[in-house]
Amino acid sequence: MLFNRDKGKRPQEVSIRLDGLDTLESRIRKLEAAADDQRAALAALDPLGDRLIELRMRQERAEERARTLETAVADTRRVLDEQSEVLDLVRVTQVAERDDLTREDFLVHYELAQRLRALYTQRMPDLIQPRLTAERPRDVVRRQAQLISRLCVVLFGPDEQGGLGEPDLAELARIATDAGVVGLDARHQRLLERVGTEAAHLFRAMTGSGHAGHFDFAVEPGTPVDSEEHALWPSCEAGRPVAFVVCPGYRAAGRRLLETFVYTEATG
Repeated sequence: MLFNRDKGKRPQEVSIRLDGLDTLESRIRKLEAAADDQRAALAALDPLGDRLIELRMRQERAEERARTLETAVADTRRVLDEQSEVLDLVRVTQVAERDDLTREDFLVHYELAQRLRALYTQRMPDLIQPRLTAERPRDVVRRQAQLISRLCVVLFGPDEQGGLGEPDLAELARIATDAGVVGLDARHQRLLERVGTEAAHLFRAMTGSGHAGHFDFAVEPGTPVDSEEHALWPSCEAGRPVAFVVCPGYRAAGRRLLETFVYTEATG
């Protein structure tokens, strides 16, 4: 009797096992289909990988061309600087050594003064920007003015030496980089070289003119600002006493060609 009951259960067990096999086979087919999808996706990525390699190679070639162009620009700028120096020297040799020159005869010195103004107000502030960024001073404008004041002293000599000292280019680099603490990117490194070159060109042109000239650093702290003699540094207020000289004025043959740039005391 028990034997007959066990015998009756076998078809049911076999049916359950077959159903399980069907389910397992279905899962296998799904896994195989998923694997096929993965292989297809990977195969589709192969052209993208090749494309990526191609784009990287193009980028490297473009970067190489950019570096070549930067070098060419720097070389061209140096040539232009040299030509500008030659032109200035040719002009100054045409100016006679006398103090009663007309404005037309004295034009070369006004042009030199304008180059000096651009050096003060454009290239020097740009040059010391990496150091200002690294220092993060509380008063950025005052700190900028202090650093530019130091640059002017090493480039154009202190007033007690006649204000036309030979530019100290090593000290220029030391101030711009805080003695090597602050790194300069390629653009600012080129700017450092340009500032030094321009200062040397101006020095040679001014001293080779045959006229008595000097840079005027001598403005005592506390002196009231004189609009005829002084130019205010950005953010400074008229009517305030002078705190310090930022950039020296320039005189030649007894004429003031460029005002002295001053930083004034803050209000309050």
